[in-house]
Amino acid sequence: MDDYRQRKELFISNLNGTTLYETASVLINMCTTYFLCQILKHSFVNNLFFNFLFENCIIIIPLISICTLSSSISHIFHFVIWSIALFIYFLKKPSSINNSQTINKSYSRLIELTRGQILIVTCICILAVDFSIFPRRYAKTENYGYSIMDLGVGAFTITHGMVSSEARNKQTNFKELLVENFVLFILGLIRLISVKYFSYIEHISEYGIHWNFFLTLCFMKLIGNCLLLITKNLFALICLTLLFHEIILLRYLQFDNYLIEVNNLRIGFIDANREGIFSLGGYVCLYLIGIFFGRLIINYERNQQFLQMTIKFSIAMIILCGISYNTSRKLCNFGYISSTTGLACLIIASYSVILWLLIRKGYSTESTLLKYVNQKGFDMFLLANVLTGIINLNLNTIDTSNSVALCIIIIYMFILSTYVYCFPSLIKLMIKTFKLSKT
Repeated sequence: MDDYRQRKELFISNLNGTTLYETASVLINMCTTYFLCQILKHSFVNNLFFNFLFENCIIIIPLISICTLSSSISHIFHFVIWSIALFIYFLKKPSSINNSQTINKSYSRLIELTRGQILIVTCICILAVDFSIFPRRYAKTENYGYSIMDLGVGAFTITHGMVSSEARNKQTNFKELLVENFVLFILGLIRLISVKYFSYIEHISEYGIHWNFFLTLCFMKLIGNCLLLITKNLFALICLTLLFHEIILLRYLQFDNYLIEVNNLRIGFIDANREGIFSLGGYVCLYLIGIFFGRLIINYERNQQFLQMTIKFSIAMIILCGISYNTSRKLCNFGYISSTTGLACLIIASYSVILWLLIRKGYSTESTLLKYVNQKGFDMFLLANVLTGIINLNLNTIDTSNSVALCIIIIYMFILSTYVYCFPSLIKLMIKTFKLSKT
């Protein structure tokens, strides 16, 4: 057991990632699978059970393949799917169907699609990374570099800001904010206790000894909303947060050396969790960027300005990816923020042009799977963590054959998609219960 534990720790350690281009080529497949799904689905009977199976096959299975068996051809995979989808698309004559998807001023189909697909890819990677079928260059890097999982964490944070009340220009209820963050804090504690109780294999230098991503989300959201109480000028807040984190904390105070240095001796709570605590400034910046993007997207989509949105986000993507350097998820530095934001712009621009194409020919833009995933995102993310833990505690994942690993990942994703289709949100129920108990 000690030998396996050591092998497993080495399996997830000292990784250098891949190129920004390959990372983008994997993430862009999220958009192309959705486009193909909407075009093919248009020709079939709209049955809920059939729709469930169909969307799983067209949206989820290809993404699993791209993250595992087809990783070497990810850069051409989306061109093939895009070509098939466009060929079918141009065979259909424009329809006069009214396909207006914006029901109210704060709703956005594009945000729903972006967050839903990011959550699906995140859940796939959470489990797949523990198997040998998952390319090591896609796993989280040790210190510097690009990878699917590194940039997925940042994209998850941005979409968290995009679906916030602030992105919809709604007044934040401080009591509700405390309740939501309290739930995240409890989830973080439950994960910490579970990991220590079951002696679960973990990579300490990722967040620290006691810290985890739930705690990062909790304090990131709390700090971000407190900053918004000082000023509503989002652009100024983003610049000031980035300035403080990058220039003052990482460079002037040289916390970059403190976080990157290999040091097994961790004295005190702050030192023990330095990666999680001192990367918070960068995550707050990403959260604020998400709010900024959310407001822009809702405004553009309400006015059906999809092409304008495509052009502006594409230009932003080119600039942000072009200026990114020395990217480090552990530091959450300027390079990481710019590259993550740049790829988020790429996804938004891609969905913008896809929605424009679908709407102009009368195709439906609603994906039932992505709608439910978006509505029950945290439930899905939590269940994915629980199932991943159970599988890792009962299976030698790194020695599992590729065929068995692929079957396990497909079944695991089928369970997650079944949950979001069939069951209510437990997280929302918890929040509602806390709110009622306080009134």
